[in-house]
Amino acid sequence: MTYLKIWPRCIPCIYDVRVREILESKLEGEKKIEALREFTRYFADLITPGASTIVLATVGFRKVKELLGEEDIYREFKEKSYRMALSVVGDVRKEALGKSAYEKFLYLVKASIAGNILDPGAPLGRGPENFLETIRRLKLARNETRKLYDQLEKASKVTFLLDNAGEVIFDALLLEELKNMGLSLDIVAKSLPYQNDVTVEEARRIGLDKFGRILGTGSDSGGVIRGMISEEVFKSMEEADLVISKGMANFESFLDEMPRAKIFVMLVAKCLPVAIAAGVKPGEAAAFFLRV
Repeated sequence: MTYLKIWPRCIPCIYDVRVREILESKLEGEKKIEALREFTRYFADLITPGASTIVLATVGFRKVKELLGEEDIYREFKEKSYRMALSVVGDVRKEALGKSAYEKFLYLVKASIAGNILDPGAPLGRGPENFLETIRRLKLARNETRKLYDQLEKASKVTFLLDNAGEVIFDALLLEELKNMGLSLDIVAKSLPYQNDVTVEEARRIGLDKFGRILGTGSDSGGVIRGMISEEVFKSMEEADLVISKGMANFESFLDEMPRAKIFVMLVAKCLPVAIAAGVKPGEAAAFFLRV
């Protein structure tokens, strides 16, 4: 099974992220050099012309965790992301309350996507200053939110796939709106740490269980990859009227094999391969259906 087939440029991109994790670790001197050498040898053996980007990123991350002897490498980074998001979410909620129906829904979708840009360390990352203006100015290069809203009004069950810590604070506003629309929600988070993605433990800590049932992926897989995540999650997606998927990794996972469901993607295309697959330009945001 393959997903987003690897481009040559994907190899140094994924490798650089994993190497940076080792370089920024608490290992000292020669141990850091040994870890870099072992990882480089391991990573090189994974590279094939038909490799999957998200599988390569996932198994590479697992190797880094093994070498560092640390399960949650991004713990401090995620906590910083949460604090940053919490510092502005009250203002976002207040502005959303001034809107109604579809206009409120569209605003919350944009806030959810903009939260990824707020993420400290993201390629397009920005600080919390003028975040409301960031939401107002956010343009969706592909915008099928009206169609989504219309279909949600007729739906009963939605499976929502979370992405990064920090931005999930704004996802919570959207989840609250979906619940208020009368929808039954399954909310999917990582069971084990993968980069700075939100985990089940964190999702419960910030209160997402108020809006629906929280499901764990059963692993630290970067995306929704059959054989690497729980069948419970696939069952939830296939039984849902709609699946709302956040982020690039989940999108990459769906490019080759999708569950029998209507899948709506929300992301910022941070690289050329994903941008082309999404039908937008690098750096652009998009909200669109994979299957209608």
